Amino acid sequence: MASSTFLSTTNTSAAMNSTSQYMSPTDTALLEAFIPGYSFISRFLISYLHIDLSQYIPYILTGIALVASLRYVFSQARELITKYCVSTAEIRLEDEVYNYLMFWMTQQPSTNKSTQFVANTKITSGARYYDSDDDEDMGDEDDYDSDGNVISNFDDYWAKTVARDKFKRLRFTPREGTHYFWFKGRLLAFAREKEENNNTISYMRFVPERLFISCLGRDPTILKDLLLEAQKAWVTRDGSSTVIYRGQKNSGCTDWTRCMARPPRPLSTVVLDHSQKQSFIADIKEYLHPRTRRWYSNRGIPYRRGYLLHGPPGTGKTSLCFAASGLLGLPLYLLNLSSKSLDEDDLMSLFQELPRRCIVLLEDVDCAGITQKRAPNASDESTPDKPKNSNTPNPQTPGSSKPDDPTIVDKQGITLSGLLNVIDGVAASEGRILIMTTNHPEKLDAALLRPGRVDMSIAFGYAQTADIRELFSSIYSTLEGDLRAVRRNGPKNGTAKTNGAGPAKTSEKHSPSSSSSSCSTPTISARIVKLADDFAALIPAGQFTAAEIQGFLLNHKADPEGAVEGVQGWLEKTEVMRRERVEKAALEEA
Repeated sequence: MASSTFLSTTNTSAAMNSTSQYMSPTDTALLEAFIPGYSFISRFLISYLHIDLSQYIPYILTGIALVASLRYVFSQARELITKYCVSTAEIRLEDEVYNYLMFWMTQQPSTNKSTQFVANTKITSGARYYDSDDDEDMGDEDDYDSDGNVISNFDDYWAKTVARDKFKRLRFTPREGTHYFWFKGRLLAFAREKEENNNTISYMRFVPERLFISCLGRDPTILKDLLLEAQKAWVTRDGSSTVIYRGQKNSGCTDWTRCMARPPRPLSTVVLDHSQKQSFIADIKEYLHPRTRRWYSNRGIPYRRGYLLHGPPGTGKTSLCFAASGLLGLPLYLLNLSSKSLDEDDLMSLFQELPRRCIVLLEDVDCAGITQKRAPNASDESTPDKPKNSNTPNPQTPGSSKPDDPTIVDKQGITLSGLLNVIDGVAASEGRILIMTTNHPEKLDAALLRPGRVDMSIAFGYAQTADIRELFSSIYSTLEGDLRAVRRNGPKNGTAKTNGAGPAKTSEKHSPSSSSSSCSTPTISARIVKLADDFAALIPAGQFTAAEIQGFLLNHKADPEGAVEGVQGWLEKTEVMRRERVEKAALEEA
């Protein structure tokens, strides 16, 4: 027993001596400073495991240095390869290209097979653009039952529609990180990164992020081809629809927000004199012709065009603008001048972001409250109109701070001077078509109506006999694209045409082309024409707007005979309502 104790003590002393020959007290203290607890660990390993840690310190340091060197070399090599051997395209959240790429990625098989993805109900950047993918499923097409027959019963159709609308279509996009996929035989990388330290995070509803697509090689053509294909896929989804944008301010950022994509409205459905409609469209076409732009440029004339549509409410001013936008395939940009969240800088920013060819619609400019506010301190040109301005403060209360004080409105809204500068100033944008609508053109400032700002005025009035006849015919004529009532137990593509009076009693099968080409037979057309003449003869010309007449006809949209029979009662009822409104207005004025 004494012998074993002596040997153990001898071994421990030898180990301590061995340690002392490798590590001096100074070295041990230095290691203790860099590695807290080193002395305790060293004594523990020596006492219980008989491992001298100091013997392995050179190897550990060498391994750490080797790993650090390899990481440095790898990062430098990767940086060099990325810089000189990889092409990369960056896409940012605030640009519409982001929507192009994300929409395209949702269509790729590689995304659907990925095990790392983000599930959401829309793929656009929520801070700017409206995702109208769901517009394709708004129930505009015929619904079919399990046997392939068109559902003609409303209760059955509505039950199916409500059940379908409860579920929004899920979209799957790659999650944050790098994902690889094949495109035209090339391996590409898609990277999604969030900007966590971006200063704009507090001003946005979503965390800003950036997208990157990369390919091996110095030629970025494949990346550009991908972006072009993504753009085409995004534009194709709209087809021939008219895309509508609205200028607004979101979280301190002013931008054009996509509202919707609507089917174009036929110009023939706008109730207006045929020569006026053709003159309006011909003038826009002449303006958009490339030789016109060169003609303007050669003579130093600003390349801009403005129109004023004026008339009573419901006469078709906005409808004409929308129909022209659809006919020419131009996007429509709506702007509300009455918004107090927009100032002159915001207005200028919106106009500078307009595309080269588009239609800008300013509705009801007389209601914007800026027609007599060209300059807050100027009274030379706006003085005659001051008595008409209900927002003019009472001179007996100079310290008033009511909400309708012009000084307050000027600080929070758009002044007439700011609007004039945006429309026709030195820095005004060119190439756009400006259309303003108003119910009271006499309330507008003369400076807003001068040539160069308003180049053509179109007066809308009450419907005349020819207009009433045309409106009746358009309501009750079967047009291509109308919903078709189809006989039960028929094939899915079998249709029965309808006329204005309802479903036609026929069992013939028609293809889509034959159905559209023969949507109205001469017998039906003659009947509708005769009813249109009778209807127009019963309504006094020049006393009703197109909206009023259309509203009445919509109550009899499947019964043209009923519309003719009930028009007399509608005229009497409308006359009584008008008389009551006049009497009420007289009492309020008194």
